[in-house]
Amino acid sequence: MTTPRLCAPAYELGERADPVIELPELQADPAVAAELTAAAAGFHTYRWSEAEVTELMAVAVQRTLAEAAVPGTEVDLVLLATDSLPHGRAAHRDVAELLAETGLTGATVVTLGLMDCATAMVAVGTAASLVRDGTARNVLVISGDLADRATGGARVVAGGAAVASDAAASVLVSATAPGLPVLATAHHSAPEVHQDTGPQQQLLTRVRAHRELFARLTEAARRPDLKDVRAVLPSNFARNVLQLYLADVGLGGDTPALGNVGRIGHCLGSDPLINLADRVAEPKAPVPEEGTLVLFGAGVSHLAAVLLGADALPRQMEGSP
Repeated sequence: MTTPRLCAPAYELGERADPVIELPELQADPAVAAELTAAAAGFHTYRWSEAEVTELMAVAVQRTLAEAAVPGTEVDLVLLATDSLPHGRAAHRDVAELLAETGLTGATVVTLGLMDCATAMVAVGTAASLVRDGTARNVLVISGDLADRATGGARVVAGGAAVASDAAASVLVSATAPGLPVLATAHHSAPEVHQDTGPQQQLLTRVRAHRELFARLTEAARRPDLKDVRAVLPSNFARNVLQLYLADVGLGGDTPALGNVGRIGHCLGSDPLINLADRVAEPKAPVPEEGTLVLFGAGVSHLAAVLLGADALPRQMEGSP
């Protein structure tokens, strides 16, 4: 079977950047404001856009295709990971314009949603499966959301653990283009988190959900553990919350790459691809990075992860984002 490769991650942030502390939601709740802007959480700036989500997507896609040197006509399938398309005919119109603008004239388009901030990683896993079994040569995953649609306009999300930004990201999963090999993928749903239980039970439920996800990832990778993981490129939740869950599964310390939280906020499902794009684009030392990387998307009740080989990725210097 073909080894799928993750190629040319790219993104486009909302064109406007504002301080988190100026959000009406935080001004109305000083306790939440103090928690989210504290060093342990690290939120400083959020991005927002007056454009349609497909306009942000188009910019990201053009960058991905240019970097991968794959024309849009050679993309077999597009997976749109979003909960932010307009309703009805407007969605068909906007998607048609996206395909025309980016040259994706022969691609079949499928939308994925309802998995919150795990949707894009489930889409990457789906793309890798299709490439691995020969169903497709090139699958383009496009993630993007606007808070006005995805969260009903709320900026403080995930139970007060994050501040949402508007953004889009894309990546090509290919049988032929150079990139990082997709070694394994896994996803997990934990609907019990929606039950009305106390804080302690909620914490235990989420800890168990993370344990199950990473157990599935190691099983899919046919590895005894994840000791060779050099970095987890995650959803941008508050550092203290995310580090707790990841440390419990053996991915603590400096493994979670959270340097982007202050700069971009929580770009919903696009965070892992944005964090990967920044890691690829801004290496600090031209030394091969041995081991693996994990892309990790976390929603309210859905989790998804992608394990990548990192041997072809330049290593960043200690202390870099």
